[in-house]
Parts: sequence; structure tokens; C-alpha cells
Amino acid sequence: MPLASPPSAPASHFPALDGLRAVAVLLVLYDHAPQVLGRDRGAMHWLWHGSAGAWIGVDLFFVLSGFLITTILLRARGQDGAFSRFWLRRALRIFPLAAVYLVVLAGCALLLPGFEHLREPAQYGFAAGYLTNVHVAWFGWSAAAFGILWSLSVEEHFYLGWPLLALRMARRTLGGLLLAVVLVVPCLRAWLLPEVGPVHVYVATWCRCDTLAWGSLLALAFDSPWRDAVLRLGRWLWLPATVWLVVVLAMPFEAVGPTTPAWFFVVGYSAIALAFASWCAVAIAPPRGGRWLGHRGLAGIGRISYGLYVWHVLAAEVTTGLLAWAGAATTLEARSVVWLVVLAMGASASHRWLEAPCLRWKDRVGGTVALPGA
Repeated sequence: MPLASPPSAPASHFPALDGLRAVAVLLVLYDHAPQVLGRDRGAMHWLWHGSAGAWIGVDLFFVLSGFLITTILLRARGQDGAFSRFWLRRALRIFPLAAVYLVVLAGCALLLPGFEHLREPAQYGFAAGYLTNVHVAWFGWSAAAFGILWSLSVEEHFYLGWPLLALRMARRTLGGLLLAVVLVVPCLRAWLLPEVGPVHVYVATWCRCDTLAWGSLLALAFDSPWRDAVLRLGRWLWLPATVWLVVVLAMPFEAVGPTTPAWFFVVGYSAIALAFASWCAVAIAPPRGGRWLGHRGLAGIGRISYGLYVWHVLAAEVTTGLLAWAGAATTLEARSVVWLVVLAMGASASHRWLEAPCLRWKDRVGGTVALPGA
């Protein structure tokens, strides 16, 4: 299937990437449903077997972030005040919802019965400083409402450090640095795994930044003379990449589990990142690339994916509380339907009344290119 030659100027909008964000958040919800809705994954219907491997949705978010943010930064190079504008846009995109979420958690902890597990002041401090992944690496997992913020911490560290390099370094140097990251970080994981354990390797920024680097490499190649060749390579890799991702879901290879083999922590994460980078390449390669990913319904889910991710644990606790109050003995499937309805309502309201106004302010900040979900 030949790859059509992309237009000479990079597109400023890739609708299919909203669809990929939807795939990412739906995978995360599939992964977390048995945990947050209080059901044993091992004793459930076969439908949930693959959910133990659906944590890979977070890795898809990382690859997408690497691609989108690096694309924005490459187009902002040479502009006065590019870094400050980038950070103002990031702040308007990320901070308001995160701050409201922590306030809501604190309110639930102080005012509502059944939320006593959220009364840990240190957790709020780590979360407010985008250091939840550091807390998890040091002390292990705690309440899920805090634990999910580990991935947002990794992304925030990327937003803080990468622009300082991407806006100033020569493109060839940037490419060499990214290649070094994707080669060295797996070696770092191999060295650290017996010393600090799998949880640390899974959540620490220095052990996961290669996933972001794969997306950044794609962005650098997409904005270079190598563009056509890289997009063609991504299309060639799409089938084996998809087979590998299906294997991860079917086995399933848990991100951190007693049966997860040691080699998977070293090279498995890298293979997942490369697979998702090939998905991104297919999504941005017209005319066939991402046609179904650009579907209105899927793209709509992608546009509210940030809210869906942030609120999904709290929505699950509200759902289980309501069902317990109603005395309803439900299966996981029934609980999931109620949970998804509650979550969709909450995320849609959050997007309309909180995120969208902030995004309108963000769009008034010039000097960068608006991309879906960025």
C-alpha cells in the first residue's frame, strides 16, 4: 500500500491524533476498571483478561506528548519569548484542572464519609509539586486518586526541561541527543531494576523519558528532509507493531507484576514506545493515515481525554458509593456502565466550564502552533 506524498508544509492540525488520545484514555479506563470498581480481575469474565495489559495507554499518551510538544517547539524556534509563551500555554492547559482536582479531593476527604484514605497531607504536597512519581518510587503506591498523577508528573518534567534544549540546540544535536536517550535509558533500567525494584523503574522520569523521546524523534523527522522516508517506515512497521501490542494485551504483560519478566522492564517498554510511534506516523500520513481515528465520536473522546483521565478514579468512588447506598449488587460490567456515564458527565462538564475557557485564553497567546490536545 503506497504512501501518498505529504504536502510540502506540515499540517497544523492532525485530527487523527485526537483519536489516538481517545484510544489511550480508553485503554487506561479498561486497565483501571477492575481495580477502581472493586472487583477481582482474575475471577472475572474473559472480557477483562486483557485489561491487565491495558496500562500501555499511558505510554501512548507519552509518545503523543513527545510528538506534539516537540512539533510546537520546533515551529517556535527563533521567535522572541518562545519559552515564556510555551510555558504560559502549558500552564493554562494543565494547571487549572489539576488544581481543581486536588481541591475537590481535599473537600471530599474533609467533608464526606468514606474518603478518609485521602487525608494524607504529604500526598497533596507531592501532587502539587508534580512529584507524585517520586513519591511512588520512594514509598510505593498509595490511594489510587493520587497514584494516577504519576504520569502527569513525568509529563510535567518533560515540559519543564525539554523546551530549554529544543528551542536552542541545533537540530542535528537534538537528534543525536534523542537517539542517545532511546538507547541509554533501557540500559539504565537494566542497571536499576535489581537495585530499586520494578515500581521505581516504571514511574521514575529518568526511566521512562525514552518513551517521550520516541515521539520527539518522530516530530524531528517529520519536520526534516527525512519526512517521507520516516512516514513510509512507520507504515511498514504498523502491522508488526500492532501484533506486538496485541501480544502485550493478550499475555498480558503487566506493567509491574509478580509474573512480569525482567527483560520486559528493559526492552518491553522500548518496544511499546516504538510501536506507538509507528501508530502516530500512520495517523499523520495522509490520505489513509488515521481515517477512522478522525471519526467525530472518537475525536470527541480525545478532546476531553485529560478530564477523563483526571476524574476517573474519583468517579469510580462516587459510583461505588451510590450503588452501595442503593443496595445494588452489580457485576463489573454493570458497574462499568454506570461509572462511564458518571465519568462522561463529569469530564464533559469539566471541559465545558473549566478547561474550555482556559483553552480560549491559551489560544490568545501567540507564537506557537495549536495542535489537537496540546
